[in-house]
Amino acid sequence: MLDYLEKIKMISKNAKLFLIGGIFNGIGMSVFRLLFNLYLKEAGFGEGNIGTILSARSLGAALIAIPIAILLRRVHAKYILISATFLASIFYGFQIYFDELYLIVIFAFFAHMFFMTYRLVSAPFFMRNSTKKERIYIFSIHSAVFVVSMFIGNLVGGNLPHLFLNTGLTDELVVAYKITLYISIGFTIGSILPYLKITEKPLPKIENKLFNEMKKYNWKRIIKLIIPRFLVGMGAGFIIPFMNLYFRNEFNLGSDRIGLFFSILRIFMFIGMMSAPLISQKIGMIKGIVLTQLLSLPFMLTMALTNHLTLAVGAFFLRTTLMNMNQPMNRNFTMEIMEKDEQPMTHSLTMVAWNLSWMVSAFLGGRIIEQYGFKYSFFATIILYLLSSTTYYLLFRKFSHIGKGEDEKKLEQELEKEEITS
Repeated sequence: MLDYLEKIKMISKNAKLFLIGGIFNGIGMSVFRLLFNLYLKEAGFGEGNIGTILSARSLGAALIAIPIAILLRRVHAKYILISATFLASIFYGFQIYFDELYLIVIFAFFAHMFFMTYRLVSAPFFMRNSTKKERIYIFSIHSAVFVVSMFIGNLVGGNLPHLFLNTGLTDELVVAYKITLYISIGFTIGSILPYLKITEKPLPKIENKLFNEMKKYNWKRIIKLIIPRFLVGMGAGFIIPFMNLYFRNEFNLGSDRIGLFFSILRIFMFIGMMSAPLISQKIGMIKGIVLTQLLSLPFMLTMALTNHLTLAVGAFFLRTTLMNMNQPMNRNFTMEIMEKDEQPMTHSLTMVAWNLSWMVSAFLGGRIIEQYGFKYSFFATIILYLLSSTTYYLLFRKFSHIGKGEDEKKLEQELEKEEITS
């Protein structure tokens, strides 16, 4: 614990400002994600249409990834964050204002494209504004801060619509959802304030030789990193974006109870994410990633088969805790095994893989759920997570020492070996 506190003190001012912005972003987006599917369902859209909207979001996120990686080489993260957050907020507002499906799909595409910039910038930003000693702690704290803000957002977002109904502000649930969604956008815009205070060093002058430099990238390693991310993204897309509808449709719950469950879930996620450095130091990042993914599978199976709310909620908590426990390790591992100039592009390409696979599976998942219920989407997710875990271990088992006791020398030796055999 003392070691943890010492590492937290080492975090730079820029990283702290980024984390504060993450609180506002987390509150805004957690309210939006909790209610938007419920709002669409209340407005008369089916799961198939909702799946189409979610697919458009993922396509937008995939297409922005590489341009942001290129832009980060030439433009300060501060300016990218401010402009992208403002534009994302505008397009999120348009999604609520208009009620034609084709317009919602278009605006969802642009909204998530610009919002995803925050996630794309985060890993390279932390690498630039940290040292190896506190880095895994920053990745964990970043995830944990986002979880805490999502706890607040889910709690507020789940109850506000009912408050508006009970106070007579509106007598229509769909209108109560709309008002709450507009409020969530206000929180997202608020994240711009801490971003304005970030002060970055001048970027080194870069000649327009990106494609020549890219030829020198370790593409073999990048492709290896992409494969398991693609598989887990594909699995996630079948069920994760529909979890609020799972509780609404299967157990007939309102937004207040769904919001409460999602808020409690954030506590479990917080504990999991904050424990990531301890797991990494004990067994290494790769074993940590693989183990947490595999342990989540029985809980997903429980959710697929049970009719009991208590069992479903308990499995929901434990499954999500385990899957999110590995996220800081996953991002940190990806950055650690790549050269500094390769990191932004590698991070972006893994995000492209995730979002493209999510786009396909969310589209299919919505239609499967509408026609056959949630069970088969859960089964598809379980199979793909199992494949991802197996692939991760087979491709990176020789790096299993990374994160374990900060064995930097061993990492350098393995990287050299791989370069020789590539």
